[in-house]
Amino acid sequence: MSSRADSEKSQIHGTTGSGNVLPVTAITQEQSTSLLFTRQGRENFATTVDPSDGQVKVTHPRMVLTSFTYNATKPKQLPLLCGLTDVVAQTGFLLTADFSNTINIMIGGPNVSATNGMPMVAGQSMFLDIVRLSKIYAISQVDHTGETANLFWLDM
Repeated sequence: MSSRADSEKSQIHGTTGSGNVLPVTAITQEQSTSLLFTRQGRENFATTVDPSDGQVKVTHPRMVLTSFTYNATKPKQLPLLCGLTDVVAQTGFLLTADFSNTINIMIGGPNVSATNGMPMVAGQSMFLDIVRLSKIYAISQVDHTGETANLFWLDM
């Protein structure tokens, strides 16, 4: 691994959609060059359109897994769990299992199951660098009848 003294600063130029030329900084180390960048956050939470009334809302409703009849072979898309059609994030989603959950929740793609997926225990959080909420699925690890299985989410 090279030290900072061994690196060589490079400059490249890029253009914005308006045609303005902007310098882009890169650093060359040994065999490769990496772009240096600063990620700027957004000014507000992402907006969603409520399918019931078509209104644009800034909200992050709780996802209630127990609002659906349990079926061990049919995971639910996350937007469906909170009454949305889809949400698009800039870099991904932070998911948090409710501290009051009484069962584990499995997270994954459309083939996630009670035995195949990433388990989330009560109070646990995970970040997924998937930018469409509709591509993330959840299912409880066991029949959730009479149990608590809630997820909270934040788009990043």
